[in-house]
Amino acid sequence: MRRDYYAVLGVTIGSTPVQIRRAYQRLARQYSPDVNLWEQEARPLFEEIAEAYRVLSDPLAREVYDRQPATREGTDDEPPTQPAGRRGDDLHLPVELSFRQAASGFEADLAVNRLSPCPDCRATGTARGAAPSMCEHCAGVGAVWSRRGGLRADPCPLCGGAGVRADDPCRGCRGRGVTLGPAVVHVSVPPGADTGAQFRVPGQGHAGPFGGPRGDLVAIARVDDDPVFTRKGDNLHCEARVTIVEAALGARVPVQGVDGEIDLVIPPGTQSGQVFRVRGRGVARLSSAGRGDLYVTARVEVPRSVGPRAEALWRELASLLPERPLLPRTQKGNPV
Repeated sequence: MRRDYYAVLGVTIGSTPVQIRRAYQRLARQYSPDVNLWEQEARPLFEEIAEAYRVLSDPLAREVYDRQPATREGTDDEPPTQPAGRRGDDLHLPVELSFRQAASGFEADLAVNRLSPCPDCRATGTARGAAPSMCEHCAGVGAVWSRRGGLRADPCPLCGGAGVRADDPCRGCRGRGVTLGPAVVHVSVPPGADTGAQFRVPGQGHAGPFGGPRGDLVAIARVDDDPVFTRKGDNLHCEARVTIVEAALGARVPVQGVDGEIDLVIPPGTQSGQVFRVRGRGVARLSSAGRGDLYVTARVEVPRSVGPRAEALWRELASLLPERPLLPRTQKGNPV
């Protein structure tokens, strides 16, 4: 199947002739057979680039190409449908999210700048009241012959089967049938989105030329860092401050989860740096049901200063605790 000419050159439907020419020049220098002598795929790729530029650089040929739907496949028993123009480009929209919004989900109406049907010419590309003339592409017949599935007549893609067309292009859209303007689109991001995740909103992208259908809007999530949680996949990591008494005797320590407070059970003898796993309290999984886990690292805090009474109690406690373990020694009897 022949590739889209705009995709071949890496440009959009709304690109200007100057942008198309610059894209062709850059690709022609890169893939020229004279430069890629030993690359067998360079010549057919260069020919494809040249063909795309030949069509898109010619205003008449480009208009004919743009009036054809992106796909025109059908069975021989089905009558050909009237062409409505090519499908519009997808609109990529970065969506800034806080960590909490990404974890719980986000919905909002966002302002975008996109191509829409020209209100002056109603997406026809011709000025209102312009005198019609015979269509050059079909010589006024309104149909063109093709050999697809046998010899058959299809509606002319340039005049839509009318046999005539207006020569005076619309000034508002310069004959393209679309204009760039502001719009508001409703975007919904499900819970669990991470930076780089993409979510497609069908039919909310750029409008196609000459009444072509809209492309899709692709929302790209950008999630801010959080001062409390560190995300690794669907799992979350955080720290909990534990007093030395709680670490020695065990306790229930309140930990702030992403969707509420959690009572974390600290067993007696907890060491600083020990990690506890709380199942199902991470973020929602986008690819499957359920949630990740929350990993809490205990940070035992030792008082920086104590009063006389507390100091006496600490000394009494020290006499009751086991002696300090000896350091391991090397074979020569020196500490490691």
